Amino acid sequence: KTTTIEFFREIKKSSGRFVSILFIVALGVAFFSGIRASEPDMRVTGDAYFDQANLMDIKVISTLGLTKDDVKAFEGLDSIDKAEGAYSGDFLNYDGEKQRALHVMSLSEDMNQITVTEGRLPEKSGECLADDESTYKVGDKIKLTSGTEDPVTDTLTTDELTVVGTGNSPYYISYGRGSTTIGNGSLSAFLVVPKETFTQDVYTECYLLVKGAKECIAYTDEYEDLIDDAKELSNDRGIIRRRELVDDATRELDQAKIDLKEGKAKAEQELSDAETQIADAESQLADAKEKIRSGRAQIEEAKN
Repeated sequence: KTTTIEFFREIKKSSGRFVSILFIVALGVAFFSGIRASEPDMRVTGDAYFDQANLMDIKVISTLGLTKDDVKAFEGLDSIDKAEGAYSGDFLNYDGEKQRALHVMSLSEDMNQITVTEGRLPEKSGECLADDESTYKVGDKIKLTSGTEDPVTDTLTTDELTVVGTGNSPYYISYGRGSTTIGNGSLSAFLVVPKETFTQDVYTECYLLVKGAKECIAYTDEYEDLIDDAKELSNDRGIIRRRELVDDATRELDQAKIDLKEGKAKAEQELSDAETQIADAESQLADAKEKIRSGRAQIEEAKN
């Protein structure tokens, strides 16, 4: 009873401080409750957007490149619903003294569907769709440099792109555009071009849709477990790809050794034949000289 009386007495003495603390606590509780209540709705909203745009579940990248056989192999896995090869590369664009690092990626057919805000999607080599968050506008010309010693034309059919549209990609849902090894190390924007703009023989990446992933809500444990299981199977293909390249290189090396051995044997045989021919020619020359000497001796005898 005494404690209760003292409690209310203290509140009465410092009512302003008590009310301030009360409202601060109430405000914190309200924010926390709002965030906790909105989290499921945000997940469902994001998941619906990802499913509508066919955002890939797994992006496979290989330093050795990916072939059409790799894409077919991925699509043949029990856990994979669809696989699609794609190209990408990072380049620099200079606007006066300002430098931008740009991520140029190929337009996908079935995945990572682009939402066009203005203009249209690129249809041929030399056209591109620019990031909505960039300052590029429809009609702008973008001159690209590699940022390395290699020319842009080692990767693209042209080093100048015309912006025919602007839009956004489900691949980029935050303000950041990622990092790069050129320029200042940070990407400023992305550009989307048709696949035929790239000149590479192999894909730089492969997008995978996992079976059953659309039935799960993104960012949940159920979804993450499903994707992790599919990743384990996908990793095996990288080992196979490396083994194939090593086997191809080994076969080429073995064939080169065989060709070298055969070429060496052929050269030695030709050298031996040439030496024999030289010896025969020298013998014939010696015989000819002897006949000439003998003929001269006979002429001298006839004169005498």
